[in-house]
Amino acid sequence: MQNASPDEPPVRTLLVEDDADLRQGLADYLRLSGVHVTEAGSGVGFYRALRGGDFDVAILDVNLPDVSGFELARDLAPERGVGVIMLTARTGRDDRMRGYAEGADIYLTKPVDSEELLHVTRNLARRVRDARASQQEAADDARPDGWRIDAGRQQLLSPDGVAIPLSGRELMLLERMAEAGGDTVPRLALAQRLGYGDVSAESRSLDAVLRRLRQKSADCGVELPLRAVHAVGLRFMGRLYLG
Repeated sequence: MQNASPDEPPVRTLLVEDDADLRQGLADYLRLSGVHVTEAGSGVGFYRALRGGDFDVAILDVNLPDVSGFELARDLAPERGVGVIMLTARTGRDDRMRGYAEGADIYLTKPVDSEELLHVTRNLARRVRDARASQQEAADDARPDGWRIDAGRQQLLSPDGVAIPLSGRELMLLERMAEAGGDTVPRLALAQRLGYGDVSAESRSLDAVLRRLRQKSADCGVELPLRAVHAVGLRFMGRLYLG
């Protein structure tokens, strides 16, 4: 039995097998080798575990009491970033081809050698993690530099990654500035966007929102590049985008 390299994070594995004795034996061997194992004995258990954790590899038995392992493999679509090992007594070519067609990366037939399963699991986990890292690097390269509005978390991220929390009106104001693409936005347009109706373009309410936003930025150690253009409106001097 070989333990993983101390430099590698533990492999997170979801083992789905309805034979309790076999499942326990495989899980014990993998755990003793440094693999984190979550066990499930059915399709229901599979979906419950999937909701509760992130995994590098799923080891799926085909003949489960409530659903086919092929269906589980199909549900683990590539965008989930989970490697799939089919573990089954079905040795026919058609079954193997179906397993690969449904999304399996590796197809092993029972009885399976525990050490072989360990090596296969580790190797597949490395490939999965490398693919994730490459996708993240590509996403980072595609993301423009500048200030980013995270509407879901209701925050503004500076180019250095400092998160500034936003109120609802502060979020609406910045979204309008992002839509302007660096152009000056009239104060009246901003006031109306924030729901102040037909109030004066010199609305004290708008000034209060701006004052609080600048103060929040200062409290976070960030200077907000939001500038007043005399007698016209406001302009965001940096690149600002939704993402």
